[in-house]
Amino acid sequence: MSYTLQRALPAELQVLRSSGQLQTVRFNEIAAIRLLSNAVACIRKARTADFGPLSQFFMANEGIHSLSLGVLYLHGVLPTGLVGHRGMVMQLACEALHLPEALMHEILYANTHRELIAYGSTEPVQPEELASLQRLAEQMLEQACYIYPDWFE
Repeated sequence: MSYTLQRALPAELQVLRSSGQLQTVRFNEIAAIRLLSNAVACIRKARTADFGPLSQFFMANEGIHSLSLGVLYLHGVLPTGLVGHRGMVMQLACEALHLPEALMHEILYANTHRELIAYGSTEPVQPEELASLQRLAEQMLEQACYIYPDWFE
């Protein structure tokens, strides 16, 4: 009997796979660890004072996205790239991690703000918003450690 980080595909993800929003991918332990490593690095760098608030905001958001992709990847699926897949991935990861709905909404709001900035909005990132996103990213990472402890070994 061999050990793997891969988890069974829950029914709700099976439905999204059947609808074409998620696709089955070949699971690789190293790729799973790479996604987690990228998430941790981005979340830590988001606290680095060497970067400006906007860069920190983008890094925290990328850390959340990478962690979210990793959560889905542990179940052998990834998004197909349809419009809105980034938010969908984050929502699914929040649900899989059993995060409170309020935290999920804050994460999705921050992602929407990131998309607005990326596509030309000049709305600044407020210090409180950055601090909140940094805390959310760390909470999500802590919860992932609790739900998938073997991913962090």
